[in-house]
Amino acid sequence: MSRQSIRNVLRSSDNALLGDMAISIKATTCANATGIITFAPTSSTELDDILDKIRSKIILLSYLNNHQRKDLYDKSKEHQLKTDPITLDVDGDIMRFHHIDMFRDIPNARAATREAVGRMTTPIDFENLPRLLEGLHRAKRHLQPADYARIARLAGERNCIYAVIECARQVQRTGFRLANSETVAEILTHIQMKAIDSDWKETETRKSLVWAELVIDLLQQPGHGRRPQTYQSRAAQAAVEGSTAAVAATPAPLPPTIPLSRDPQVLAARLHLAAVVADRFSPSGEDTDGKVLRYATELVQLWPADSKGLRTLHSPATYTDRRGEMHYLNENNKFLGVASPLLHGLDTAIRVLGSSQGDNASLTDELKVRRDALATEVNTALADVPGRRGAAIYKKIFEPDSPMA
Repeated sequence: MSRQSIRNVLRSSDNALLGDMAISIKATTCANATGIITFAPTSSTELDDILDKIRSKIILLSYLNNHQRKDLYDKSKEHQLKTDPITLDVDGDIMRFHHIDMFRDIPNARAATREAVGRMTTPIDFENLPRLLEGLHRAKRHLQPADYARIARLAGERNCIYAVIECARQVQRTGFRLANSETVAEILTHIQMKAIDSDWKETETRKSLVWAELVIDLLQQPGHGRRPQTYQSRAAQAAVEGSTAAVAATPAPLPPTIPLSRDPQVLAARLHLAAVVADRFSPSGEDTDGKVLRYATELVQLWPADSKGLRTLHSPATYTDRRGEMHYLNENNKFLGVASPLLHGLDTAIRVLGSSQGDNASLTDELKVRRDALATEVNTALADVPGRRGAAIYKKIFEPDSPMA
């Protein structure tokens, strides 16, 4: 999908297709007329309070200049600031700042963010997510990859995944960079689950395909994708130096060399939704717009035929070492949640290409090789965690009449 195509999608008036996409975009203005970030009222006073604490104790301080902040933290000026506080004009309201103890009065940004996002439960709550991340980004408070993955997971579980996509669209303002596999996997899995949970309603399924295409397009744009190798190496070294001696004895595994925008695990999610659209909503289940053929061809070119499944696409250490980027897939429960929709996608794509006009026999054979390798992995994981969330996702897709689904 080209940038112009994305613009056309976002400008479309087809509310039946875009639905909460259009609502989310409208709701993500991140600052008021004076450029000061504000939060909209939420569904709970507890969430309002934590957002207000983040705004007053972290975000607003970033609008003060260096000299003002130095005075604010200076213990010797505490008495002076009681009578002559530092002031900030916010929309005509004068905010007054008295002495702040940096170590006692300022909350930990990561912990406060985790608490705030954990309390977001409704679309109204998640309208504040881009504003929250923009404020932290402005204040130079940095989150970790695990934080972004958790944000995506919680938003997806609460049917607000587009709020996360919108944060990624505004990466220059929010700092929400699609930079690691787990975050992207959380987003794409919940996009697929949006269609699955709707029982494959046409509007929801087509919308999910548009969103998956949008995410993959974002991965190809500046601001997204894995960080340069030099940055990754420094980050890995820092992790080693800050770890226990036993762990520090060996270097952290290098990140995968395949760009996220060309990772077969990522591209398989897009193929899944395109195949379902063709299978369910096209005449005779054929690939009328050619997307299944195009996406499947790209996938088999990038997914080695000798691969044993998703867990062998990258170097073994990045899956087995807890510091590796792909380590989240080493847990069978998480693996099932990611892999089950992709397995269904390969099954569906094989069926669509087999019924479409043209000679696709070679391509379907290539897909079957990848499909069989993934099925082996999925069945092994399923046997290990039969009662967990990953197994429930599998059964929802493949055994919808099962009591666990």
